[in-house]
Amino acid sequence: MLEAKASLLVIADISGFTRFVNETEITHSQHIVAELLEAVIAADFLGLTVAEIEGDAVLFYRYQRMASRAEVLQLSERFFLAFHNHLSRYRESRICHCGACATAEDLTIKIIAHAGPIELLKVRGFRKPFGIELIRLHRLLKNSIPHQEYLMLTSQFNTYTESKSLTDPTWLDTFQDQSYYEDLGNLNYTFHPLSSLRSKLQPPRQFNKPFIMPNPVVREKLLNHAAEKLHKLLINISLLPDWDREVKEVFSITQQLNRVGTRHVCVLDSHNLKIETVSNPWPDKIVYAQQILNANIVRKMLYYIILEPRGNDTYTRVEVHYSHFPVIGRWINKWVRKKADVHAENILYSLKMYNF
Repeated sequence: MLEAKASLLVIADISGFTRFVNETEITHSQHIVAELLEAVIAADFLGLTVAEIEGDAVLFYRYQRMASRAEVLQLSERFFLAFHNHLSRYRESRICHCGACATAEDLTIKIIAHAGPIELLKVRGFRKPFGIELIRLHRLLKNSIPHQEYLMLTSQFNTYTESKSLTDPTWLDTFQDQSYYEDLGNLNYTFHPLSSLRSKLQPPRQFNKPFIMPNPVVREKLLNHAAEKLHKLLINISLLPDWDREVKEVFSITQQLNRVGTRHVCVLDSHNLKIETVSNPWPDKIVYAQQILNANIVRKMLYYIILEPRGNDTYTRVEVHYSHFPVIGRWINKWVRKKADVHAENILYSLKMYNF
């Protein structure tokens, strides 16, 4: 038995991160990775301390306190499910077609649990673990395990915990292996593939199809911009004041990449518009869809900006769909359509004049 004052070290590392960042849009990949790491951190139930975020990984520790093998198995299951449930929700709600967003679902997670004596480096009120055990832990991220998603339990961790018991979860398959490092020698460990946990993932969320009226307000124009550029511009909420001449300022209510359910507020001269991104009712078309949540004069109002590539140009169609409140609807319908028509024309003109 090793000395009693051992600390628990756990690192959760995103597999596929390097290729994901190198081959895709860096800004969106950063947002996606940050959200995934936040989901993993929120899944911790052992009260671990986050030592640092290391780009594609998060390092946890519990100073001079261990956890049981059963607790670490449960922790790993929670990490894995939180990670992939978040990816599943993003896959169903995403509206961006860039490389980062389209390939995010290929990411997965590996977890390593280690134990041993460590010291805490204190600098300006911050505490960070350091020592040879941290070196061993980080070296083990590079190993010969033939899987992308797994839990590794190092030999030192296993020394502090009980062996396999009847309480082990049904998904657990155990393999033994070792990896050689020139400055550390052979490091032994057991590993447990996590792929079978995918059967426990939550079913994908199904979004309701947005409202469509039979006779919407329609404006259309051929724009001398590529459809891909226009779509990226439209879904980037922070750029709204740059191209929409009616919008003076914009701020996000939900701090995340724009997706179905994202809300923001547009500050206009006379009032503010509270807007929610909704799903595309025509999956075979390139569409950016929004619902105005505080239209007030109507029950519902949605704007669909439909982009049809025409070589290097884009045939752009703005459709405004709305439903009236009972009784008052027929009295104000002409006025509503006029207002919607003016706004639709403004969108087309603003997009036409935007200098990419």
